Amino acid sequence: MMKRRWTEVAFAVGTALLLSTAAVDAEDYRLGISDRLKVKVQEWPDLNGEYAVTPDGVVSLPLIGNISVTGLRLNDLTEEISNRLARRSEGAERPLAAAEIVQYRPFSIVGDVQRPGEYPYRPGLTVLQAISIAGGYYRAELGLFRLDRDVAIARGEIRTLSMKQTRLIARAARLTAQLAARKDIPLPSEFNDQKDNSVILAIMESEQATLALANETANSEKVALDEIKSLYQREIASLRGQIDALSQEDATIQQQLKDMRSLSARGLALMPTLFNLERAAAQIANEQMNMKTAIVRAEENTTLAEQRLRERDLERDRSNTRDLQQTKEELAEVRARLKTAVDLLAEAEISAPAEARERLAGQAQRPDVTLVRRDGDTTREFVADETTLVLPNDVVKIPRIPLKGYDSRNSTNLSRADNPEEQIR
Repeated sequence: MMKRRWTEVAFAVGTALLLSTAAVDAEDYRLGISDRLKVKVQEWPDLNGEYAVTPDGVVSLPLIGNISVTGLRLNDLTEEISNRLARRSEGAERPLAAAEIVQYRPFSIVGDVQRPGEYPYRPGLTVLQAISIAGGYYRAELGLFRLDRDVAIARGEIRTLSMKQTRLIARAARLTAQLAARKDIPLPSEFNDQKDNSVILAIMESEQATLALANETANSEKVALDEIKSLYQREIASLRGQIDALSQEDATIQQQLKDMRSLSARGLALMPTLFNLERAAAQIANEQMNMKTAIVRAEENTTLAEQRLRERDLERDRSNTRDLQQTKEELAEVRARLKTAVDLLAEAEISAPAEARERLAGQAQRPDVTLVRRDGDTTREFVADETTLVLPNDVVKIPRIPLKGYDSRNSTNLSRADNPEEQIR
């Protein structure tokens, strides 16, 4: 009996030390979803470990099952664990359970801080500490430094996009000229007011050189195919001339055959001579047949050369049409990005600095901080100061400094930003 009493005393001391790391008001803390607990039972080591409160608000423990913990205090939980183990042990000594919170459910901070969001809770957290965790109050002077950087980035983006837009416009003009079989590129209407711009002139000269090279390549292909066609046509003419010559020779041989057959009928002609004439006539007929076949083949090759020339022209037109469509799509995308960059530049140079300076001037008159806290099934919002304790699941609301006489919708863009083409001057 004395041994058990000393054991209980020692365990109670250990339990007190275990709970000493909790918040000052830990005995009043109500458990909730996402809390993570550490449970220890001396007589039941299989239960020792860390457990998270599930979205259903329960803790699942081995041997004793689920315990609904939403709204319970730590003492309530340890009492329930001990009671269940006592019922399970059937008359044995009542086990003593200890529990601590190793990770509280988070709190949130929103509004006029550097890094609003959700953060892990720690015991004894005050409003001032929560603001510090979120990076402190929003500092307008830092915003002004960032705006200077944003202005430089936006200006560089506008210059890059404006140059790309100019190149795409020139490329579209060149492809349109190629499809129209032109030798020169008309100046695009977008460049009418910048005819003396050296950058645009250089880009147009480059596109004109590309057009000249494409036309030269097309002409070279046409000349080569025309030469092949001409060779076949000369071959056909030569073969037809040879056929005509053979026809004349054949006519002579046929006349001789006629005469020889007449003499042969009267027994006056020699048979070898007749056979030689017939063989010569057959050879001429065979040669004429071969030449006619060669003419047909040459005519087919001529047709193929003409077809190849047409296919080259069609493929070139299809390629130029495809490139022109792609160029127009890229141009539309660049124009959209350019408009966005111009709007961002106007915001960075006019609207945002005006707001930042007014916020900087008004930081001394910051509105009251409020806490949104859920109590059971109800939610309440109340004014807090920097020493007010924050609880898990609380939402710390830092109001923005009210701005007077400022409306970002009425801000105007810079004159040069309104005309992106000015960026390439």
